[in-house]
Amino acid sequence: MVVLDNSYNKSLVSIVVNCFNGEKFLEDCLNSILNQTYHNWEVIFWDNHSTDNSKKIFEKFDDERFKYYLSPKHTFLYEARDLAIKVSNGDFIAFCDADDYWSKAKLERLVPLFQDKNVGIVYSNQWILNDKNKKKRIYTNKVLPKGNIRSNIVSRTSITILTAVIRKTAYFNLKIGFNKNYQIIGDYDFFVRISKKCLFDCIQDPLVTYRLHKDNFTKKNRDLEIKELENWLQDIKTFLSKKEIASIRELILYKKITILILKKKSLSTIIHILKFPNNFKKVKLLLALLLPQSILEKKKEY
Repeated sequence: MVVLDNSYNKSLVSIVVNCFNGEKFLEDCLNSILNQTYHNWEVIFWDNHSTDNSKKIFEKFDDERFKYYLSPKHTFLYEARDLAIKVSNGDFIAFCDADDYWSKAKLERLVPLFQDKNVGIVYSNQWILNDKNKKKRIYTNKVLPKGNIRSNIVSRTSITILTAVIRKTAYFNLKIGFNKNYQIIGDYDFFVRISKKCLFDCIQDPLVTYRLHKDNFTKKNRDLEIKELENWLQDIKTFLSKKEIASIRELILYKKITILILKKKSLSTIIHILKFPNNFKKVKLLLALLLPQSILEKKKEY
């Protein structure tokens, strides 16, 4: 058994692994944590009433830093995230969902960025792995922003929960951490709200891998994502600038058009594209409309 070295003079990081029937990829996820070059961490394994072999796989990891919690009841993901954080002991919080994994240097490279006390969240770039063809691509080739990045977050670029490490005090400074009413946009809502409270820092390199597969919840529930975004905008728009509201409305319209294209509703697609602002995204949508359906099927993970 590996024993936690309490003399290791680095802050404790609580790594939340939310799991509901995640047996297929779980071992990769947990091994990537076990192999971290930064050693002062704990895993909060939050079992959301899995009915597969997830618990048995977790129990193979004979390390006192791996801590198992069975949720009192099955919940949506964002309530599960919040409940897991409440039992954590670390000064910082990170997330690795059961189908994703980290590079071994993630914590070693990100945690030192918290030396600036005004920084509440640090993050990195990420790899996107297509599980079907095993091809990898980088999430973004743009320079990741740091400092006050509220406008970047509102336009839904750069940061994802998998890439982030969060200062726990910054999390609890929010009246609501993760909003349990959402099933898809809870991370986005969280980052928008916390971006008003703290600064961000980042590493430009990809330090995690997000796995695209046929069971990704967001991919299978695109209409629900749009509905949540529309409801969220109504709830929060009094706290946003006119420019930010316009940016979110453009995001929603973009997602609606992509769904219409995938559903081959050409007339409705054209009508919606005519409403879209004249920018590069409009050109992309027009090109997508002209693509053969066989190619579109391969591009569903937009």
